[in-house]
Amino acid sequence: MGEKEEAAPVLLQCLESGRVDVICSILSQMKNQADFHAQVDKLCCKEGTLLHKAVWLDAADSVAALLSGGVNPCVQNSEGKTAYQCCQSEGVRLSFVREALQSINLHKTERLCQLIRAGVPVDSVDTPDTKNTLLNWAADFATPEVVKALLTNGANVDLANFKEETPLHTAVIKANAEVVKILLSAGANPSLKTKKGQDAFALAETHSPALLSLLSMDQIARDVRHHRSVDDMDDRMSLISCTETLNTQILNDSIKYEKYIEGEIDSWTDLLWPQPKLISIKHQSPRNFEFPKDGKLKVYFDDCSSANPRQVMQIIELSKPLLVSVGVDIEYRGHRLADHETSALEGKVTCGVFEDGRPSGSYTLTIDAIRGVEVVGSDYAGIRHAFATFVQIVRLHKYALHKNVGHSNGVSTSVPSSPNGNASGDHSLLNGNSASKHLPDICADGTIKELTIRDQPDRAFRAVYQDFSGCRILNPDTILKLATRLSSCKANYLFVNFEVRTTDRYQLPYTNRELFHMMQVCQELFITFVPSIDTQSNYLEGDQARTIIDQFLDDFPLCKVVHFGPNLASFLISDRKLLTSIQRRVPRIYLSTHVDEKNGPLLSTLPPFVTLCVEGTWPFEVEKYVSPRVSVVIKFSTGDDGYLCASPESVAKKALLAAKLSDRQTVLGSMVCDLSTGCEAMPPSLSYMSLLASVGVAFNGSTDMKKYAFLLPVIAAHHMLLDGDMVSLFEQVQTLGKVEHQLTKYAYGYWKPNSSSSPNADISSGSETTLFGMSANKKMPISVFVEMILNPENMNMERLTPVVFKKARIELKRTTSALDATSKLLPYSYDLALVLEEIRLVTELMVLVSKLGQYMCVYGSQPIDRKKSFEEGLPYSPGRVGVINLPPAIRTDLANTMLRVRGQFQHVWLSRSIPSTLQNALKMFDNLFRALLPHDLQEMGKQLL
Repeated sequence: MGEKEEAAPVLLQCLESGRVDVICSILSQMKNQADFHAQVDKLCCKEGTLLHKAVWLDAADSVAALLSGGVNPCVQNSEGKTAYQCCQSEGVRLSFVREALQSINLHKTERLCQLIRAGVPVDSVDTPDTKNTLLNWAADFATPEVVKALLTNGANVDLANFKEETPLHTAVIKANAEVVKILLSAGANPSLKTKKGQDAFALAETHSPALLSLLSMDQIARDVRHHRSVDDMDDRMSLISCTETLNTQILNDSIKYEKYIEGEIDSWTDLLWPQPKLISIKHQSPRNFEFPKDGKLKVYFDDCSSANPRQVMQIIELSKPLLVSVGVDIEYRGHRLADHETSALEGKVTCGVFEDGRPSGSYTLTIDAIRGVEVVGSDYAGIRHAFATFVQIVRLHKYALHKNVGHSNGVSTSVPSSPNGNASGDHSLLNGNSASKHLPDICADGTIKELTIRDQPDRAFRAVYQDFSGCRILNPDTILKLATRLSSCKANYLFVNFEVRTTDRYQLPYTNRELFHMMQVCQELFITFVPSIDTQSNYLEGDQARTIIDQFLDDFPLCKVVHFGPNLASFLISDRKLLTSIQRRVPRIYLSTHVDEKNGPLLSTLPPFVTLCVEGTWPFEVEKYVSPRVSVVIKFSTGDDGYLCASPESVAKKALLAAKLSDRQTVLGSMVCDLSTGCEAMPPSLSYMSLLASVGVAFNGSTDMKKYAFLLPVIAAHHMLLDGDMVSLFEQVQTLGKVEHQLTKYAYGYWKPNSSSSPNADISSGSETTLFGMSANKKMPISVFVEMILNPENMNMERLTPVVFKKARIELKRTTSALDATSKLLPYSYDLALVLEEIRLVTELMVLVSKLGQYMCVYGSQPIDRKKSFEEGLPYSPGRVGVINLPPAIRTDLANTMLRVRGQFQHVWLSRSIPSTLQNALKMFDNLFRALLPHDLQEMGKQLL
């Protein structure tokens, strides 16, 4: 076929003439073309697509050829039917089933789910004689991910074949422990027997005795579940199970992670962040390091070191406020004395810089009962990192001592566990009264066991990107506080991005004095301040672009690094003369751009002073199009596009992907981006866990995020809020993300909650997109909460019911109760109170939207003309509703609540952002308020806003 020749007419002729061989040949040639699906999946005849035509012809072989060639079975014809829904004979239906079986054999999870969405029954059998279901085949031949996908789509876990063998029997015979565990967690009954009278236990004794313990534990769990819960009905109606944490099914691959689900840790050192490469603790040492009785650490400078004592003092002063807040002060004594190592002086701290060949930022930290504390860095950055780690150790021990003192006095200072059963794991172990219980291996008397830490960064680039292109522009004080916290967690780049509108006069939101102060503080924190700029459009003239860039560089005369966003980057990539002229002023240039086969050759010739910033996706195809001579930085967002809150699963998945992609030779490191556009303009505290996860794996790529994903709330509490008792705040942030994502998955048919009245209710089978499976990124729909805020007049509520929204409200009210309990124990701290109010604000907004959704399901009914589905492959149904049909009293009540939430938002916003951005930020709330307000109250509403 010629390159310009349309494939559809030729394939239609082949279908009508029965030339299956030609169909296979054409599809094989076209498969790698970029417009493959556009050609073979379009509506090309009165029946619909090519696949519809083959079904109408009742040509089973042609159907099989098209499916094998990769056509999309989810496309609907003009009647809204997929090809499978048009099948008239069993032979043609069998072609679809065989394609599903082939997908199982080849472990093509996405293709299998696509066929199921097209209408292929999830419990289809291979032949009427053998009666092996898709799940039976998956248990025999496929991976655990395929099994999870079938269960997620509603496969009957106990449906037996002709031999009365269930999928569990098959998995036991194959000795596949992972699949057995998945099936058991989905409710598979191990007591069912085959035709030979053997149950799962008998089969395990014969084929795989190692599985007997797993089957026995499941039986015990079943017995426990049959006991009635003492919780009330609301507790049993939760949208997310109280036993679900993060996405429990992701841990079915190894039982070693199960204890972390409940918040348990192996040692107090698990709370150091980023995790050091080597920690050696002398557990059998007769003496421990004791804090001096006068509360002052005596700092000495190693006289053999080439370090400037004044500069080392400046580094230590950065950590001093964190030590003073826990009752430890610092006193500088000068160079060490001759008898320094044997002196009985308490609280000795010796510092020195020695270049030993390790990368910049490397350090060794030794804590000895006699010699005191020894801090050795490969450079000044190493000293900074060493002291940051030492401060974390001191604060954890002081926190444990405080807990023990409170416990011995009979006083509890811990935050109560979350009323929703600790949705992010039972951190009562971390909040409890016993130090030995919540911080294992830590000394109860406040002393520190002798230890040595050797550490060095895996990546020299560990960046945080603050985006001020939208309505959120943080004030300088907030930026510097964030930079200080992240510097303690060893981030070393801070990108601050501005957007210039070509129709407006060039002006940055900060004064030159504020910009200079931010750069100066970042330099002291060993963070490289990187100014970033972009335009709102790539339609600009060359002279206009040069003028904007020159004005921007004039505002940062001392900067040695600069970043340009996608629109300006596309201009600079094509104009090498301008790019070179910029390099004369700024030695290092970062360009954010999209990489594909079209611009790959041009990007491959970029000069060495340019580093590309690309989105971190899987599969990572940058190396496929760009020469390895070009350095690359991978970018990840802190949130999920189109959502108010990030889900715990996506936070962990992005951190895992960052660690995996950072192993590439061309990748210098990773950048985590806190965006400020649209619904992503949420309070910055919601992104703290994402920031920590990304920075942590950038410093130590071997960090096991399957473990630390569950510990992020307590890590964020200790290192971002500096208060280990505030774990509950971040647990509730995780709960908000779960509720939003679970309800959205349910709305679009990706997830279906179990009946709350069942004693076996459990959603551990979760979603089809696994957290740790590195599958291709799947475009998810916009959040139901966000869509309802932005477009309450025309919502697709086809799959949603009042009960679903009620369950969401129940979960959110539990979060509100947990926040109320935390507020009663909140110390006098403006920063902590602000974070609490930010989380409470988002919670109340989601409660309001859930209440609105519940009412819309009950009252709303607005028939409209048929429109396309939000995404190809999902069937359309005209189940749309709007607020206009709600009773006036309900609308007024909701509008009053919206007005109260709006007032809270104003307070929180002005505490973090510059005042001039408030009006744009309020538009989202004002639009919803106007939509909720009845028509006769609109004039009054204008006066209230």
